[in-house]
Amino acid sequence: MRLALGTVQFGLDYGISNHAGEVADAELGDILTLARKLAMDTLDTAQAYGKAEARLGVCNTTDFRVITKLSPNIDAADLAVSLESSLKRLARPSVEGLLLHRSQDASPALFERLADLQHQGKVGKVGVSVYSPEELTRWLEQGYPLELVQLPANLLDQRFLRAGWLDRLQAMGCEIHVRSLFLQGLLLMQPALRPPYFDAFREPLSRLDEWQPHRSPLHKALALIPALPQVSRFVVGVCHAHELAAIASTYAHLHPCHDDDLGTLACDEPALINPALWRTS
Repeated sequence: MRLALGTVQFGLDYGISNHAGEVADAELGDILTLARKLAMDTLDTAQAYGKAEARLGVCNTTDFRVITKLSPNIDAADLAVSLESSLKRLARPSVEGLLLHRSQDASPALFERLADLQHQGKVGKVGVSVYSPEELTRWLEQGYPLELVQLPANLLDQRFLRAGWLDRLQAMGCEIHVRSLFLQGLLLMQPALRPPYFDAFREPLSRLDEWQPHRSPLHKALALIPALPQVSRFVVGVCHAHELAAIASTYAHLHPCHDDDLGTLACDEPALINPALWRTS
């Protein structure tokens, strides 16, 4: 199973299409139970995801790999205490992966301390969550270790694929996780329900709407997965167990798409593919 469970909705009211707010306690339990049944083995969380780590800690997550991210602006001197706080919230002695939430927080001193924590068995793979191919270029130029990377990719945002980064990372032995497969839920919304902000991007969104019209928005969004064999896990977030069931059912019936066909949907407009730049309220 190449799907991983994202947990930002466990701690924050997150996502442009999310009208349910934070996931309720009972629903959280149902989601984790279903994830186990589906043989999903990885949870993606972060210190910046509100109460997500603490809520996972109340549950038994020993049968999952847990990947968490350090808070933005983390300082090397605070790293050990910050990780211990995460482990206490998660009720775990260690995590399988620890990422910087921002590449600009990297420093030689920080990675010296990360190496110590790895030797102590508290951290598995280390790496970074990135937002652009240029960040990866700078990261490797600075010589920082990269055992695990999380990056955005979806039908509109194909920058890392088109720049050859997925092949390069795989050749390095780096584990690749993809987030933003649904672009915060935008790719699953019916056109009439998109906020007015997206009217300015009518052309790329119309191409998406008209592409494979016999497919549901969910099937279209997941169609990228077979085209990215280099990726170990695709992180998907849900608010309800029935949403995860629908994702898993569709995932089980995917068929490969031609790269040229997918390439017609690619868009390089930052104001569309980077949710941090959206102005929807």
